[in-house]
Amino acid sequence: MAERLPIVTEQAELAVLDHIPDPVILLGAQREVIFANRAAVDLLQASYRNRDLAQSFRHPMVLEIADAVLRGVAERVAEIDLLLPVPRTLVARATAVPGNGPTRAMLTFRDMTDSRQAEQIRQDFVANVSHELRSPISAIVGFIETLRGPAREDVAARERFLGIMAEEASRMSRLIDNLLSLSRVEATEHVRPREPVDIAGILGTVRDLLSRRAQERQMELRLEFDANLPSVPGNRDELTEVFHNLIDNAIKYGRIATPVRVAVQAIDRIPDIGGSGLAISVENHGDGIEPEHIPRLTERFYRIDKGRARTMGGTGLGLAIVKHIVNHHRGRLAIESVVGVGARFTVYLPALP
Repeated sequence: MAERLPIVTEQAELAVLDHIPDPVILLGAQREVIFANRAAVDLLQASYRNRDLAQSFRHPMVLEIADAVLRGVAERVAEIDLLLPVPRTLVARATAVPGNGPTRAMLTFRDMTDSRQAEQIRQDFVANVSHELRSPISAIVGFIETLRGPAREDVAARERFLGIMAEEASRMSRLIDNLLSLSRVEATEHVRPREPVDIAGILGTVRDLLSRRAQERQMELRLEFDANLPSVPGNRDELTEVFHNLIDNAIKYGRIATPVRVAVQAIDRIPDIGGSGLAISVENHGDGIEPEHIPRLTERFYRIDKGRARTMGGTGLGLAIVKHIVNHHRGRLAIESVVGVGARFTVYLPALP
């Protein structure tokens, strides 16, 4: 004898919807909210049961597609933007719910924020790379044409132009290296490093690499460590790149004959993340950074002073690489600055469990 299947009640079905991560709202024939799952209550504040949807979620496009389905249309879809509490892009879908009674509608919402942002980032990235490469390539092409023509026999002009061409070629090479580095980090950003690394050893290596550059600017690199520092899970090469970038920037933008201080201390709680770890701060004495620039410093190709950055050999990608590597290590980057005094960049890294 065939086994009888259990009867699934509507209440049981609605309970299942409560565990779906996407917002789901069930509407009655008068557009009243019959059910809203937890995601809908959390994201859309759709918590007014048995009352018109407009009282809890007033987006006109959502109300429009809901009304269309309640009038007999099988399905309607709309893309909407929410500004509060944080900007989000959602795809709202209204579908008719079959049944013998009055027409009901099911609203489902899919969060497309990440994919839309990724698409925009790709577009901006291609545009920025094209712009960054166009200038040095145009300059090199122009100098080659000049050397082949008017300056063919001008020894002084030839030496000057060749020097500029070498600088532009070197900048393109650094740009390509940074782009490759950024791509590698982004490709593995979702996989957290697990191997223990010694931060004190990494910083000692970076100090040795940059000591000559600091001496050229009469600057002292000061390393200060707490005793008995815990190890952190990480990728040694990536963390070396982080602190090479930060200390190199501190030397570039600090005043001549001032110190660069690198301090490492163990902390019980990482701000905004929680858990114990290390705080590694890199501090210099210089012009500082105006407050409006700080939130954008880790954007690709963002420069406060484009002319000065190019003169110093910057590509506009260093801090973007730093941010992605710190994210890869599930850490946090904090930037503080006082105009006319200097800047402090602090990397927080969680300790090994």
